Amino acid sequence: MHAAEPDDFAPPERIAALCRAARKSGVDLEVFRYPGAGHFYIDRDLPDHDPAAAELTWRRVLDFLS
Repeated sequence: MHAAEPDDFAPPERIAALCRAARKSGVDLEVFRYPGAGHFYIDRDLPDHDPAAAELTWRRVLDFLS
């Protein structure tokens, strides 16, 4: 999971609940938070865009897929 930090759509208590549910279901969940980024940080057309966080996110996604 990739989320900005702070992010109103992914508050710490929601992330913790998701992690607990994943563990309970036997899912290996990895959480990546991006401090100072806005919710839509990967969308370069929006004010939340954070180039460094977006680059790191895409690098991690592509590494995961390979």
